[in-house]
This record gives sequence, C-alpha cells and structure tokens, in this order.
Amino acid sequence: MSQSSADLVTTDRFVTHVSTVPAIKGQVTGLFVRERALAATLVQKSPRVVLMVHGGFAPATVAYDLQYKDYSLMAALAREGYDVFALSHTGYAPSPRPLMDDPCNVDKEFQHELIPHVLPGPAAPPYPYKLVSSRSEWDELETVVEYICKLRNVERISFLGWSTGTPRAGGYAALHPERVDKLVMFGIAPFFTPDEPPAQMPESGSPMILQSREFLLHNRWQDNIHDPAQLEDPAVCDAVWRELMEVDTVGATWARDGKGIMRAPNRMNFGWQASLAKIKAPTLMLLGEFDSYAKRLEAWHALAAPQRMFIKVAQSTHFMQFERSRHLLVRAAASWFANGAVDGNSNGEYFADVGGRLNAQMI
Repeated sequence: MSQSSADLVTTDRFVTHVSTVPAIKGQVTGLFVRERALAATLVQKSPRVVLMVHGGFAPATVAYDLQYKDYSLMAALAREGYDVFALSHTGYAPSPRPLMDDPCNVDKEFQHELIPHVLPGPAAPPYPYKLVSSRSEWDELETVVEYICKLRNVERISFLGWSTGTPRAGGYAALHPERVDKLVMFGIAPFFTPDEPPAQMPESGSPMILQSREFLLHNRWQDNIHDPAQLEDPAVCDAVWRELMEVDTVGATWARDGKGIMRAPNRMNFGWQASLAKIKAPTLMLLGEFDSYAKRLEAWHALAAPQRMFIKVAQSTHFMQFERSRHLLVRAAASWFANGAVDGNSNGEYFADVGGRLNAQMI
C-alpha cells in the first residue's frame, strides 16, 4: 500500500520470510516493513538506504514514525534524502504475533496485570517457552536486508537501532559486514547476562511479557525528565501511548484501568557483547544523560569498530526521539550516514549540550 503524505511517499509491505521462531519454525510469514522517502529519492538508481530497527516494546511504526506533529524520525531522515525503511519483528504489530492472543501465555511475573478482569487467577502457559531469540531476529533482518538490496539496487545499507534494536542491528552487522555501510545506535542496550545462547532452545518460560501505561510513561520516561524543556510538547507522551494501543487492539482491552497494556514477545537474548567486538562498520552511539547512563556505557567500551564516535546528550532520556534532543539525533544520524562524521568529528567521545553543540569529553 502506498500513499503520498505531503512531500513524502509511504509504502507498507509484508516481506515473505520462512520463520526460524521456534514455535512456528518453517512457516512462511510476512514481516511488516514501512518505507518513507521523497519521490525524488525513489527515482534514483541506487539511493542511500537506512533500515531502522526498533526496541523491546514499541513496534517500528510507533518507535520511528509517530503520527504526531514533527515527531516522525522516519520522515525527518527521509527529508534529508534517505530512503528510509523500518521493520517490525515477529511479536510486534503489524507483523505476526503467534501465541500472543492467549492471556495464559503471559509470563507469570506479569499476570497480576490481568487478574481478575482477564484471567481469573494465575495460569500455566499452554506454550511453556519463550517466543523469539536473537538468532531468529537476525534471520529476519537478513531476509529484509536482502529484499531491500534487491528492491533498491544497492549492495550495502545503513542501520539505525534504538534500545534492544541496538543488539539486533549490531548483531546483524557483526554477522554480515558486507551488507552494512554505517551504524547509528541510541539508547544503547546494556549487556545480556549471560551472553551465550541458552543451553536449551527454546528456553523454558512463557511467550509474552507486558508493560503498563503507568510503567512506560512514568517509571521509564517522565520520572527521568529533570527539566520541563526536555519535552517540547508533553502531549507527545499521550500520542505515543495512543498509537501503541491503535496497533495492538488486543492489548488495548486487557488493562484494568481501561487504558490498555503493551504486549511484547518474551525474548531469548544473547550475543550482544560478542557482536560489539566484531562490528566493522563506522558506528555512532548516542546516549541520553538520564538514560541509566553508567550501565549502558559498557556497550561503548566493548565496541571495537575502527571508526567509532560516542555522544552523551544533555538533558535526554531513553526516549530521545520524542524529546527536544530529537533535533540533534536527526542531524547527527543524517551526517553520520552521509559522511561518517558529525560536525567534522569522526572518532572519539563528546558531550552535546542542550543546544546540540559538541564538546570533546572523556566518558
């Protein structure tokens, strides 16, 4: 499906993929991929392509293409001349969400959110395993990247990852350096413990985890706002939740407060630390000053890419793309993808003040 939105063309596709998710292994599925670009970009023989990889809870359409004012990161980069794609992995709408409509498949740690209005009491999962893995997500990225390269006649594409999207994109980059031009990562994920794959695959557990509106908007986000100016428009928080519920019509009916709840696949995460040592592509990392800062620095110190740059962003949280600092994020990403540099800097550690000005600083 294609539509023109002002100066941009938006195309939604389902890319055919043979799943390696253990519960549906071998089944042919469709992975949701959105593309946004200027019409002039689409007629180029080999455009500059960026693939955005989302984090642990918000699917691609909410994480990167929020339909609220100027808060779409996809639109902003598309207007910089990039052909921008965003993938929603298995377990995130509108891609398939196998086993996730059954509330009994919610992990026991989160079932209290559903009792007694959805579940009468604690329930054992009909499928007693976690749903997806780092391996299955790297396989999905491989399918989508090959599709995009063929579609747009390119050999390499660049990646942008947020949160858990950083080990997803970084893991793919470590496995397929021949397909990766440059990397931009923000809200970097800390290491997984342990970093090795589970001895049993799939790992015992439940297919699904939950996150309430209160936990997302307050515990994880607004409680880390230390200056009202960080949020240029506080209504963006409600816009994020509204779009999350619009793409998850089941989760929208599950919360006792009537405001809905986020569903996400329970993941078997591994390989992030090992991947960082193998990444070859020029890599830019950005991390908000108020984003669990010390814990997330371990990924920067483990990164071994020959060309690497780190920016600590003043008065910014884990949700940088929805705050004042989104302007720096767009400028830095567009510059890095084009030149492998930001404001003439291509290596080292920097601090960006509230105006987006960079100063060299040891992290």
